[in-house]
Amino acid sequence: MEEYEALNATEKSEFRRLANALLSRTYLLRNVYDDQKKMMDLNSDYRTARRFFTILQGYFSLAGWDLYRDDEYGVIYLRNQQGSNRARFSAFTTMFLYILRLIYEENRQQVELHHDVRTDTFAVIHKMNAFGLLKDGRSTAKDRLEAQKTLARYQVIAKIDGGWKTDGNKLLIYPTILFFLPNSEIDAMARQLQEMRKQSQEGATSEEGEESL
Repeated sequence: MEEYEALNATEKSEFRRLANALLSRTYLLRNVYDDQKKMMDLNSDYRTARRFFTILQGYFSLAGWDLYRDDEYGVIYLRNQQGSNRARFSAFTTMFLYILRLIYEENRQQVELHHDVRTDTFAVIHKMNAFGLLKDGRSTAKDRLEAQKTLARYQVIAKIDGGWKTDGNKLLIYPTILFFLPNSEIDAMARQLQEMRKQSQEGATSEEGEESL
């Protein structure tokens, strides 16, 4: 790749670092929450990736990936050309993700400049209960921790108050979620939520039957 070879040593190092970051996290955001400043801040990696974008596209294309950029929402992301290498989540993490998408959709009209939506784990669990997704109406601290850390790794959420283990800790939902679960997949998401609700209810009914024996 001639464009890559034209980069100097420092630029090649930055290129490799960004390529590995995208392969690891799939998404790169223009604005991220800075926990020390307690505010949204510009992500210098996004600006650098924009500068290398054409070279990155060519590099990933050779490996079977398409690289996209949405400057309105400030998201750069990868898609496998064969539809493989998709992340696999636990059932609880999947439910957590779906509920976050619903919360984001409900609040899209009020989103600020950075297109982020704020919520907390109490709101997420309450909505999961409202959909009948939780057996006995409860969730475990382990499940909540795993879901949050997994989705944070993929740049879907960030914590903005309290630790990951804190009850009701505040979360920021990044616009990444619109690309993780685009509008075209909302119907499929609704069907899967219904199936999860059915499985949760059947599990609860089965346990009640066993206790009555």
